Amino acid sequence: MQNRDERVGGRPPERGTKRSNSTQKELPDRQIEPSESVSLFAIAFGAIGSLIGLVAAIILLPDSGEGIAFLNCLIAFLAGGSAGVVAGGTLGAALGVFRGVRAPKARGQ
Repeated sequence: MQNRDERVGGRPPERGTKRSNSTQKELPDRQIEPSESVSLFAIAFGAIGSLIGLVAAIILLPDSGEGIAFLNCLIAFLAGGSAGVVAGGTLGAALGVFRGVRAPKARGQ
């Protein structure tokens, strides 16, 4: 039975070296997956919107009971987060379309 060195031409395989292959395409340095950009921007803008809503509710806090004040802060927190998620998702989708990964075109069609 042949050992591995005899099967690959009498020399051990080279490891850790890059070979230039003319059939491989050079990819751009940065590619954004559209679904990742939507999720990333939605999460980031949602967190920022939640904090803005909470701060606004605290600043505009009415002089009423603690229960009403807590409920107002909770509603503002959720509303700000929802608005941030929608805005971030929209921005992420737009960036994903313009700078994202494009599917290769089918040849001959």
